[in-house]
Amino acid sequence: MRFDPGKAWPHPVLRPSIYGDDYPHAEFEVEIEVKRVKGSTAVEVLADFELSDPSLLQLVAHDKARFVLLIKAPRIRFRHLLRSAEQQIKKSYTAGELSGRAEFIPFLVCTQALSAFRADGWHPDFDGRTFDIAAGAVLAEDVSKEYWIDTADEAPLGSIFGHKRGSSIPDGQWEYALEDDRVWILMSNSDSAMYEAARENVNNQPDGQYLMNGIYLLALVAILNEVDGNVDDFSHCRWFASLDQRLEVVGCSPLGSVSVNRLRDAQALLDFPFPRMPIIAQVEIDS
Repeated sequence: MRFDPGKAWPHPVLRPSIYGDDYPHAEFEVEIEVKRVKGSTAVEVLADFELSDPSLLQLVAHDKARFVLLIKAPRIRFRHLLRSAEQQIKKSYTAGELSGRAEFIPFLVCTQALSAFRADGWHPDFDGRTFDIAAGAVLAEDVSKEYWIDTADEAPLGSIFGHKRGSSIPDGQWEYALEDDRVWILMSNSDSAMYEAARENVNNQPDGQYLMNGIYLLALVAILNEVDGNVDDFSHCRWFASLDQRLEVVGCSPLGSVSVNRLRDAQALLDFPFPRMPIIAQVEIDS
C-alpha cells in the first residue's frame, strides 16, 4: 500500500488537509529521518508521529490502535512493518538489509475491531453517524517518503550525470532531464558521438575535460535553480543527496535555498574550472 491522494475510504480517515477534511481540526504528521553509516548501506530509521485528535489518541492508549511504519524496497523485495504504541519508532538495519530506493509509509492502524465508533473531531457531515471498523483498517495516514539507500552521495559529482541520445534534439544543442536515478544529458546522434569521445579522453586529453565542464557548468546552474524552487519534487531522487552533500563540502547553501548565487555555486562544485582553461592565443596590449 502506498499513499493515494484520491483514495476513498469507507470510514473517516485523518489525512493531510489538502487531501481530505474528515478531521478538519486535527493533524497526523510524521517526520521520517534515515541516517546512513558512511561508506555502508547500514541505516538507522527514526520516525516521529504527531497526532492531535483526542479520540484517536484514546484508541492508542487503550491498545486499540498503533502507530505503524511500512518500509518497502522493491528492488531487493524487502518489506517490513514496524508498530509501536509510542509516538516514535526507531529501527536499525545492517548493511545489505535495506538498499536501493526505499519507501517509508506511515499510518495509524486499528488493532481491534471497533463497533459503532465515532470521533468528536469528525467533519459535521458525519454528525450522528457511527462506523464499524475492522481490525487492520487505516485510521490516519501521512504522505509516504522515499529515500535512496546507497553510497551515491559519497561518489564523485560526475556520477550523478548520465548520457542519452535524443533523436528530436537538433545538432549543436543539448538538454537535461531530471529523473529519479540520474540527471540525463540529451543530445543529437552526431553530438553524442563527440560527447562520448570527450568522455573517454577526459583523463588524458585536457580538451575533453574542458568540454565536459562546459556542459556540466551550464547544466548545474539550471539544475540548482530548478531544484531550489521544487525541493519536494526531487528530494527522493538518487542524485539529490549527492548534489546536496557536494554543496556542503564546498561551502555553498543547501538545495532549497532562496536568493543565492547558483552561478558561483556551480563553479565551486566544479572547483572553479575557468582559470585552468588552456591559453589558445596571447594578445599583446600596447601600454
